[in-house]
Amino acid sequence: MLIHISVMAACARAFGITVRSISYGVGPTLLAVGKVQVKLLPLAGNVVLKDTREETLYDDDPCLDAYNFQPLWKQVLLPLSGVGVLLALSLGIMGASGWERFVAAFGQIVHGALAPLSTAQALLGDGETFARTHGFALAFALFSLKLCAFNLLPFAGLNGGQALLAIMRGGKPYAAWEEAAVKWLLLPGLAILLAWVAAFGWYGWKIMAA
Repeated sequence: MLIHISVMAACARAFGITVRSISYGVGPTLLAVGKVQVKLLPLAGNVVLKDTREETLYDDDPCLDAYNFQPLWKQVLLPLSGVGVLLALSLGIMGASGWERFVAAFGQIVHGALAPLSTAQALLGDGETFARTHGFALAFALFSLKLCAFNLLPFAGLNGGQALLAIMRGGKPYAAWEEAAVKWLLLPGLAILLAWVAAFGWYGWKIMAA
């Protein structure tokens, strides 16, 4: 999460896009320094950018530093930057086997979400066994590869979904259909996330009860 969010913020600044805030974690804010906020639960994070779809700007603002007014390649590359760096780092640690695990992760995420009390439990068990029998670096790389795959799913709220919407807009600042599309693209991603939260909860409960 730290690498992912930091890379996106750095990429936005390199592209000349105004960063409104950077949040590490979710929930109540523990520490705020300038635009950076550290929150209670280190489960996710976000980078809020200047965007005319999210805020009302002055009429004379040329919006040259707004995300949705950037060329298409910037609108696609920016949400994928954090995932790309983390993926490259993880593949560098794991080598050739890392790519196979990354590709397999897409199917595992979907199948696990469809069966959180069976398939997901087996996958979590495999992950725990790997972490126990390998060093920190390899365990970090494996977990990061799975998170990269999840973030690349084409659903709203995820990096893959943001890039997909930018491509569908053709690089235009906004589209009339986008709000409705976001709502429909949000639902499957949210369902997968909630299924895996339930899977993690059940797996943890079984460990404590054993």
